[in-house]
Amino acid sequence: DVPVECGGITVAPGDIIVAGEDGVVVVPSARAAEVLKRAQEIDARETKMVPFIKQHKSLGKVIAIFNRI
Repeated sequence: DVPVECGGITVAPGDIIVAGEDGVVVVPSARAAEVLKRAQEIDARETKMVPFIKQHKSLGKVIAIFNRI
């Protein structure tokens, strides 16, 4: 129940840690709601891209349409 430092990052009790093939993210508990909202917005936008990818059969074209990777 005390903050620790790992890889140069301070992790406090209650922080959220998410790890995967691409790396590790630490979300401070005070910003959890903000980060969740932003992640949901990104997920919704990316979900809307799927039908366009199927239609155009080109990720490059869909990236240009949505101005996003």
